[in-house]
Amino acid sequence: MEWVRRRRRLNAAAGIARIELLCPPSVWSAMLTRCARRYGSVHFAEGMQQPVGADLVRVELSGLELAELMDVAGSRGRWWSREDPPGRAVCRAIYAAAASVVDGLGSNCVRDTAIPPVTLTRGARC
Repeated sequence: MEWVRRRRRLNAAAGIARIELLCPPSVWSAMLTRCARRYGSVHFAEGMQQPVGADLVRVELSGLELAELMDVAGSRGRWWSREDPPGRAVCRAIYAAAASVVDGLGSNCVRDTAIPPVTLTRGARC
């Protein structure tokens, strides 16, 4: 039933008005490359990221962009994907961070209504 949960998450993500991803520049670059290799509904432009200090960048994403990013990260983070182990780990981390935010919206996720702006931040692991 993982595919049902994933489909629900993608539907919920697509309804988000705006979300901010905060990550190291290398992580965003890696995900940008992976998304560019795939034919999807979104074209991620170069230069979407803004430096925020402490070697981090902020990327503002629409819900559709977040859903596309989650779809790519979810499929490339699987053990059977063609990704190398570090690439799978990055994809799993991005998907897990996005999924936790989408899941945290809970009952606020109503179909056909935009969700207020949400900030997605992923800091150092404890």
